Amino acid sequence: MSVRTVPLGEALVEVSAGVGPTWARYPVLGATRAGLALAKEPVGKVPGRYKLVEPGTIFYNPMRIMIGSIAMVDEDGEPGITSPDYVVFRTRPGVLHHRWFYHWLRSNYGEDLIRSLARGAVRERLLFRRLARGYITLPPWDAQVRVANQLSVMQHAAGKAREALEAAMALPAVYLREVFESSNAQKWPVRCLGEIGEIRSGITLGRKLKGSVVLKRPYLRVANVKDGYLDLSDVFTTAVTEEEIGKMFLQKGDLLLTEGGDRDKLGRGTVWNDEIAGCLHQNHIFRVRFPAASVVPEFAAFQTGSSYGKRYFLAHAKQTTGIATINQKVLAAFPLLLPPRDVQVDVTRGIASKLVSCVRIVKLMDENEKSIESLRSSTLRQTFGEQVTRDATRHID
Repeated sequence: MSVRTVPLGEALVEVSAGVGPTWARYPVLGATRAGLALAKEPVGKVPGRYKLVEPGTIFYNPMRIMIGSIAMVDEDGEPGITSPDYVVFRTRPGVLHHRWFYHWLRSNYGEDLIRSLARGAVRERLLFRRLARGYITLPPWDAQVRVANQLSVMQHAAGKAREALEAAMALPAVYLREVFESSNAQKWPVRCLGEIGEIRSGITLGRKLKGSVVLKRPYLRVANVKDGYLDLSDVFTTAVTEEEIGKMFLQKGDLLLTEGGDRDKLGRGTVWNDEIAGCLHQNHIFRVRFPAASVVPEFAAFQTGSSYGKRYFLAHAKQTTGIATINQKVLAAFPLLLPPRDVQVDVTRGIASKLVSCVRIVKLMDENEKSIESLRSSTLRQTFGEQVTRDATRHID
């Protein structure tokens, strides 16, 4: 392959002008480590200074490019505007293909170039004038176009695979909503959770032990209790007394619910099925124990994990910035929909059957996405091999 080395100043054209009074027509876009995204912050005080990013434009935050915050509006994308503090540029047709360069810039070779060019006394940054001093070794234009087209097809396929995976992962919530917010569910009797179940908090770590001590018993942390399942890959142990073991040990059928912290942990839980003998639980996890004849634990777990349950917990939680927690009083007042036990059994079996199918679908979609990403990574490795990039990090000081 015939290659040539060119200064980036000859291959790139900076976009420095603001968009002007038409700024309101466009969404505000940002650059993240994952690529293009809607900006989290609204436009600033002088929106006309925001830069237009049209299809074929690459841009990045000069203060965050060291961690890979680079974005591109591709040819099929919608134009937008981005911060006036961002570096925005286009590539010169016939010299450097924008999609080829975008993927190159996010590769190991691009990282090397960025690292060699960035400057800053307190925090390193890379402005356009520094980027323009770099050199890049390029394949012929037709080779760039061929690879860019291949990457476009793979990127599109990866996007579709990701959408399919996200849709599959959303199915459990849909199944639960269909049950607990149905017209039938609205006719079911309601009982406060604390009226029919014994609610108990767990062990407080760092307390002073009184009485005979039993060394090292396993206990569950919030990290072990997920939304609908347990992660027991890393279970800690603690010293407890015989009295504590008698009060706080877990038994098959206990409903476990976390008190919160981060919003995604609020009321998160599942059912304990004696996965670990003699296991206890931390005080940030509530244990609800039901009389065997009245409540199917899995039915209650599905309900607290549904949108019906999550709305209750969010509405009654103590909330600060980014943090939400529930106490035992709030949990005891949870309005549990409680149809006859045979209905609970039927509903639980139906949901469980759908979730098994959902797990299969999610696994298939996940494997599909990984296969596409593996092919894309392989293409990038082959494309940006040493033959093309051996001189890529040369620059003028």
